[in-house]
Amino acid sequence: MRVDDLNRRTALQALLAGGSAAFLAGCGASAPPPAASPSGSGSSSASTQGISITDQRGKTLTFAKPVTRVVTIPMPAASLLVAVDGGAEHLSGMHNASWVAMRDGILGTMFPRALDLPHEIATQDFTPNVESVRALNPDVVVQWSDAQLIEPLENAGLTVLGLTNTGKQEDVDAWVAMFAAMLGKPGRATEIKARSDQELAEVKALAAGRGSPAPSILYFNRFTGGLKAAAANTYNDFYIKLVGGTNPATGEDPLPGTGMVGLDVEQVLRWDPEVILLGNFDAAMPQDIYSDPVWQNISAVRSRRVYKVPLGGYRWDPPGQESPLMWHWLSDVAFPQARSGVRNKATDYFRFLYNHVPTADELDKILWTAANNESADYRQFNAG
Repeated sequence: MRVDDLNRRTALQALLAGGSAAFLAGCGASAPPPAASPSGSGSSSASTQGISITDQRGKTLTFAKPVTRVVTIPMPAASLLVAVDGGAEHLSGMHNASWVAMRDGILGTMFPRALDLPHEIATQDFTPNVESVRALNPDVVVQWSDAQLIEPLENAGLTVLGLTNTGKQEDVDAWVAMFAAMLGKPGRATEIKARSDQELAEVKALAAGRGSPAPSILYFNRFTGGLKAAAANTYNDFYIKLVGGTNPATGEDPLPGTGMVGLDVEQVLRWDPEVILLGNFDAAMPQDIYSDPVWQNISAVRSRRVYKVPLGGYRWDPPGQESPLMWHWLSDVAFPQARSGVRNKATDYFRFLYNHVPTADELDKILWTAANNESADYRQFNAG
């Protein structure tokens, strides 16, 4: 799937540095950001000078006022827009894979309007259906920066905001900054980045303080219908190493190329990973591996350390607004605790991102507690 498959090297133009002034320098917004509202959503008032944003391909877009109709094609973009905006009122259409994540996760429960939105606007490889997009009359279309994906939209007279994904946290920061700016809520970007930076520092400190050896962790973006694993320049490789693990796909016997790379079972047997992560881009579950004789000689299977990655407001495996929760979850998977703090962190983070307090059942659904029940040490994530 192109969320991590695309190998984009465009220089970032919209990085947040932590303060409001740095945010404006990165996004090209033309007026100072207003103070954040008590609800944490920032101000929705537009600058009298309009809004100017430089996207990740280096193109400057201008808006006379905050946008109110946004179509998103990159898969993380729809839920990210909802989190930044505090609702789905300004989302007009999205990629089908974004819609599926909303349906299968809990974002559709939190914002049911989103499930009624058009979502057949692009192919699986993000090629846009230009007429379908035009029919939605968007103020802006969010698209990956590849020229062949953007040009058909611009040739049709549409305004396009280009995103890149280089497998780094800075990309997420840039996306948040641009979305907040075009929505007229720059203060919201400062809030989100501050929270993310705080969690990043905490996870780094935990990793630095460990004396135990790093487990080898292999992430499968695809399992059924052909294996694909996270190789170089992927966000998955970033967070595996962030929590103190090692990624065999980028180790001494690495996969060739970048992004999500196809491989066979023989390669996995040679690596013999200690932990296997199953992503949310297909229906594979730990039991599928545990019950397959082909996988029985792999360490992760013998020790029952195969895990389905959580699915919250969006999938936790690719980059997004809930990535700090992924960092903490993976840290506890790799280095088990008597009792994980992820449920409490998720409750607090969902309140911050969506003004929603998840129920115990919703947290079980997010964390796949039933599907992961037979995996080692997963009871640490159960309700107390």
